[in-house]
Amino acid sequence: MLAAVAALASCGDKPVNPDGPDKPDEPQKEEPKSEECRLTAFVVTVGTQTIEGFVDQTDKSVELSYLPDHLAGLKAATAVATISDKATITPDPTQPIDYTVDGGVEFTVKAEDGEHTTVYTVYIAAAEFSEKVVKNWEKTYGEIGFAEKGLTTECGVGFVSLDKFAYCDLSVFDLEGNKVGTLNTTGLPDLATYKDGAIIAHGQLGSMSNDVNGVLVAIATHEGTYADGSTVGCRSEVYAWKDGWDKAPTKIYGPVDYQCVYMSVAGDVTGDFILNFRTGAANPQMHHVLVYKGGKYFDAEGKPACTWYGPFIQHSGTDGCWGQQLSFFSGDPEEGFVCWDSFAAAEYGDSGNASSAFYVYGEGLTAFQNGAATELPLVGQVTKSNWNSEGMRFYYGNYSTGHVRAFKYNGVRYIVACSSSWPCQWITVQKAENIVEDDEETDDKDESLANYLLPTDMIEQAASGAITNAPCSAYVYDPSITTGHIIVASQNIKVLAYDIVTTIL
Repeated sequence: MLAAVAALASCGDKPVNPDGPDKPDEPQKEEPKSEECRLTAFVVTVGTQTIEGFVDQTDKSVELSYLPDHLAGLKAATAVATISDKATITPDPTQPIDYTVDGGVEFTVKAEDGEHTTVYTVYIAAAEFSEKVVKNWEKTYGEIGFAEKGLTTECGVGFVSLDKFAYCDLSVFDLEGNKVGTLNTTGLPDLATYKDGAIIAHGQLGSMSNDVNGVLVAIATHEGTYADGSTVGCRSEVYAWKDGWDKAPTKIYGPVDYQCVYMSVAGDVTGDFILNFRTGAANPQMHHVLVYKGGKYFDAEGKPACTWYGPFIQHSGTDGCWGQQLSFFSGDPEEGFVCWDSFAAAEYGDSGNASSAFYVYGEGLTAFQNGAATELPLVGQVTKSNWNSEGMRFYYGNYSTGHVRAFKYNGVRYIVACSSSWPCQWITVQKAENIVEDDEETDDKDESLANYLLPTDMIEQAASGAITNAPCSAYVYDPSITTGHIIVASQNIKVLAYDIVTTIL
């Protein structure tokens, strides 16, 4: 019994700690939370481009230096911010934010301790930059592998993407002039080229152009047949390679039973765009301008889903030169357009050839239709010393053939002006305005070279022969590298490639 009691008593005893009396567990010491609340980098994404902000730790500010083409995208841009370890930032820069608001956008960086904060202001500032044209290469038709073009008064080149272009014989080239493939022509009618109602070539597209995204738009002409089996002669349809140059094109206009010439396109053919062309020579000259919205080409009845305008240019298309083309600066007709016109000296009371002319109607199509638009003749840089011929009005080539491509670069309206004279062709890239400076000594006004990205490039012997060697051009802008690409074809003679590049100062 005594043994049992002793055993029960021992059950309640704590075991003896040989190292001494028990001690309670000591609490772990907490690491102090960081007080750091700095923003060290801020990179904004605008479309396919990025803008790296300049962080000023003294002023607690971030400057985003932007180009004009960035401004629209900065109204809803995302960003990546680099901040102190374990800190947080509000608002969330990875969500779209309007950085164009007055006073900038404030971001609060809060330290890990939840107490220390720093407020940074992100604001935009227009960048100082320079622009220039760089000539990349010049190749003969034989060197690049172009076939002879049938009707050369029609543009035979157009971009098919931001880094490739096509020729009317369906060949596709990279920006170095290397052939990389052939246009997909699935669904196109027989390709015939007409002149004066007669077929002069097969297997070629007619007039070519491209939209702002490098989507090729081209006219396909063929012999039309009515239901009773009779033929109509030349029938025209317009196609867009909106799914890519290696995919089947989509018909966006036609068919019409006449030849559409001097065609051009502006805007986005999958959204809002303008298709314009001419059908014959007249005095004054009327042009067909088709304004599309939302990428819809035909209505439920199969009729063109566009608004038609027929602006009359008050210069003759029957003056012995027979050349006139419109080109819009964008898919918005109210942003204006330019007309290339080849006119005879008789228009101003003289004889012989005069000059190619490039007229700008900057107030837009509505103002033009209402008779409220100003006609601004641009001035070129071709001088009489460049050729041995009489007659010159606006300092461009004085022969019948030419071409214009209007576009916007860094928010400014430009044109590629192509003209001809004996025996040369001329290429000018210039603003769609005349910038003049006063001569302080004589009070005379002299054309400023600030108006020109490429004052004049000359292609010798390009016009010797006949009207067959006509110039044309194509333009596309690649926003990922802020570069405009230009292809000029002095048709059946040479092909030239240029870039317009921007350098932020």
